[in-house]
Amino acid sequence: MKKLILIATIIFLAGTSCQEKIDIEKEKEAIKAVIEQESKAYFNQDYVAMGETIVKEPSSVKMYMTQKGQFRYEGWDKINAQNQIETSDTTWNRKLVKGRFLNYKIDVMDNSAWVLCDKHWEGINKGESMTMDQSRIYVLKKVDNKWKIALIAMYTIPKE
Repeated sequence: MKKLILIATIIFLAGTSCQEKIDIEKEKEAIKAVIEQESKAYFNQDYVAMGETIVKEPSSVKMYMTQKGQFRYEGWDKINAQNQIETSDTTWNRKLVKGRFLNYKIDVMDNSAWVLCDKHWEGINKGESMTMDQSRIYVLKKVDNKWKIALIAMYTIPKE
């Protein structure tokens, strides 16, 4: 019986040691790239490219809080419709505004991850100089071996 347990333990350990190891730093860089790809598509007013970064499921969520209140879109269809509205807005020139991501904190758990980061906006919006800071939370999951955004929550930090 002891030999059987020893053999089973050895087989189990051999099997688990042969599992593919996740390169966490590589995954973190891929996650940052997806977040920044979504932002670039927003600035390029390309809702189709934005959609390529989002999980296309009813459970996906995009929400943000501004001085005007909270906005929440649940499900791929509502997120996509909102992205179409946002990217069709031509009342401001996105080439005059820059957004930089800062202070990434990323936790990768197999095929899912959460991200906390900041985004700093600055430039000219509708003829006015502007700066804005946001805190952001993302939840991502791998779909067909690619990271996609399942949840994005943005909070505009009030100016003092």
